[in-house]
Amino acid sequence: MNYGYTGYVATQGSDEVDITDFLRSLGFLEDEIFSVVYELNSYRTIPGTTLERYIHRVVSSIVDEERLSFLKGLLVGIAIRQVVDTIQDDDEPPLSDEEALLLEELRRLS
Repeated sequence: MNYGYTGYVATQGSDEVDITDFLRSLGFLEDEIFSVVYELNSYRTIPGTTLERYIHRVVSSIVDEERLSFLKGLLVGIAIRQVVDTIQDDDEPPLSDEEALLLEELRRLS
């Protein structure tokens, strides 16, 4: 099933990296990606719902055994975002060793 373009694109130097292609390279199926993207985008249609409220709703709906996996996913997303922000902003301080390793891994995967 093809849900269409997600609009999730990151810029790395002069190259645009489609996040969907990146996630597929990690082994996620297109249906999995787009079902999550659809749900993430749909929270905006609920009046008064903020991202924080949405995350609280998700956290309250998952079972205890899955909470650590969800938290790990959030932290990985934050780490990726920090690397992207560093790449896009030349005024940022140089990457730490850990950030440089993550960036190298991202480049290898894309």
